[in-house]
Amino acid sequence: MPTPVAINIYDLNDLNEYTYPFGVGIFHSGLEVHGREYSFGGHDHATSGIFETAPREAPPPARFRCTAIVGYTERSPAEVAAAVAELGESFHGNMYHLLERNCNVFVETLCAELAGKLPPPWVNRLARIALAANSCAPCILPASIRAVASTPSIPPPNAGRGGGMGG
Repeated sequence: MPTPVAINIYDLNDLNEYTYPFGVGIFHSGLEVHGREYSFGGHDHATSGIFETAPREAPPPARFRCTAIVGYTERSPAEVAAAVAELGESFHGNMYHLLERNCNVFVETLCAELAGKLPPPWVNRLARIALAANSCAPCILPASIRAVASTPSIPPPNAGRGGGMGG
C-alpha cells in the first residue's frame, strides 16, 4: 500500500511572516515518511549529517509552518531507512553549505528518490536567488552572504552519472 511522502516546513525567523506571501523566506525542511522525519544539518565531521526527529518537531529555532504531501512511496520502512543511509554517504555534515547543500537540498534529493517528485519551489527559493545574485551582481549581497555564496561548491550526489538534480 502506498505511503504518503510529506515535507514538513519550518520558519527559521520572524520575517517569514512578511515574506512568505511573496513566495520566499528562510525555511528548514524535513521529509516525513512512515512516521519518521529526516533532515540534514552541518557539523565538523566527515560523517553523515542526516538526522531524524519526531514529525513536526525540528529543533529550535525552527517553528513548524506547514506540511506538504508531495507524493507516495511503495518502499517499506526498512527500504526507506536504507535509502537514507545511502544518502548519508553523500550528505556529510562537513559538506553542509548554507545556499547550495542545505536541509532543503537534502529533502529535495530524498523526495525525488522516494516519490519521484520535488518539494514546492518556494521552500529553497531564497537560497537560489542569493546564488544567482552572487553570480550576476555580488555587490548587492552583504559581505557575510557573499562569503558563503563564494565558498567552493560540492558536487551533488550522482553528479556526472545522470542522477543530479537540476536547479
